[in-house]
Amino acid sequence: MHINMKYYIVSIGAIFISLGIGILVGYNLNYDQELSKQQASVISDLDKKFDSLKVTNDNLEKSLADLSDDYDEAITFINDNINSLVGERLTDKNIGIISTNQENDYTQEIDDIITTANGKVAFDIILNNNIFNEKKIEEVADKLNIDIKSTKDIMIYIEQALSENNASERLKKLEDLDMIKINSLNENYQSYDSVVIAGGNNGKSDEGQYENIDKILIETLKDKEKNIVGVQQSNTKFSYVDLYSNDKVTTIDNVDEGIGKLSLVMVLQDSSIAGKFGKLEGSDSIIPFKK
Repeated sequence: MHINMKYYIVSIGAIFISLGIGILVGYNLNYDQELSKQQASVISDLDKKFDSLKVTNDNLEKSLADLSDDYDEAITFINDNINSLVGERLTDKNIGIISTNQENDYTQEIDDIITTANGKVAFDIILNNNIFNEKKIEEVADKLNIDIKSTKDIMIYIEQALSENNASERLKKLEDLDMIKINSLNENYQSYDSVVIAGGNNGKSDEGQYENIDKILIETLKDKEKNIVGVQQSNTKFSYVDLYSNDKVTTIDNVDEGIGKLSLVMVLQDSSIAGKFGKLEGSDSIIPFKK
């Protein structure tokens, strides 16, 4: 029987093709097995690393919880023992208090902590909103027969009065005209070395009020080289902290709390301490730590 050569060629070609396919399939199967082993090894390593990270994270969370508990205990201790902690820190210090917040006078709390620390309150004055009312300023100029044309002139008038012997008389005239309220004025008011500005605004955001009262007050006091501390309560709706800080004034944002009262006493005791202290974001620390 005659066998066509084409048959041999086709048969041999088919055999080689089959062998090639078999080799390729076998290689791929082996490659897949190796790949699966590598993948399994990588997954195993990741699982181990994940477990290690989870243990580390759990330990960090526990440490953080312990630190948080310690912090809360420290704050509670300070709040409960604030009177003994401030002790005699402000002995021989004569400190003025000026409130720029007519609607929220919390200066008595500041007075209390200063006297508890054995300091003296030279004066406690509230600046009424009329202090930047142009018509009221004209009235003051007319009634007192003096050259006063602006809020800054009123501030200068107050500062000058506090530098002279007749402050009670001069300031009483402003009080009668509803420009200020005098809570107290001691006999040694002229010797004040520091001023606490009780600021913050519980109304709407109003930088205009800051610019017209607080900023001018700060500039006037700085001209006399007085130590200035700007404070506010922890529940203040519109904070002045950043505004004070921009004008290089040390701030405390929680003066109504024990920790804030301690901070106030510390910065009044040592005028070289500067910064933003309290609980607001951006504060330097919760309490002053002199380096």
